Amino acid sequence: ADYLTAISRDLKKRAIESGTNCPIEIVPNGVDLNKFQITNHKLQITNFKQELGIKKDEKVIITASRLVKKNAMDDLIKAGQYLNSPFKILILGSGPDEGKLKKLTEDLNLKEKVIFLGYVPNKDLPKYFAVANVFVRPSLSEGLGNSFLEAMAAGLPVIGTSVGGIPDFLVDKETGLFCQVNNSKDLAEKIKEILTDDQLREKIIANGQKLVQEKYNWDGIAKQMDNIFQRII
Repeated sequence: ADYLTAISRDLKKRAIESGTNCPIEIVPNGVDLNKFQITNHKLQITNFKQELGIKKDEKVIITASRLVKKNAMDDLIKAGQYLNSPFKILILGSGPDEGKLKKLTEDLNLKEKVIFLGYVPNKDLPKYFAVANVFVRPSLSEGLGNSFLEAMAAGLPVIGTSVGGIPDFLVDKETGLFCQVNNSKDLAEKIKEILTDDQLREKIIANGQKLVQEKYNWDGIAKQMDNIFQRII
């Protein structure tokens, strides 16, 4: 069963155990589609890449993650060892593992390939997504994974693991690619696949944007909430 179904089942079980008998509905988090519809002109994107130190021929792998164990940023950094074509990894976020991750980057001689950008406000995410080619988070555990949905809304293909709530929206080779948990070599292979298979990449981008529009658009979620409140009142 998917993540939301599992939550619904758990809530119903708790309700029965407590003697409560009422309908339960699960409403997911949402995405502001207008904010993540990237409209940057090519010149703006080129200028921002130069600011970030990204070379013209480098593919950009991006993540927006708390730097904590569950988000497995070490696996993303290790994947850099197995990437042959020019690339940059942009890591947006801060957290207690930042020092360890920077040391790992140095130990693997990837200091010129991995850029730690620290905390980036949500309102600024679209301009970073605009310079990227793929969004990656090889999580060990996950709730809904809103950063994935925001990346999908921005037109990025996504790569994640089949944990927590990710399978609710990520269907392998349809709306994204799955990589194995704690397997940086497999993650690197998935990154190579999404960057070299144009047909697959365009299919995933189109399906991802459609999914977010239909299921995770805040306008639609607001209507769901309104319908629930109307029934309560």
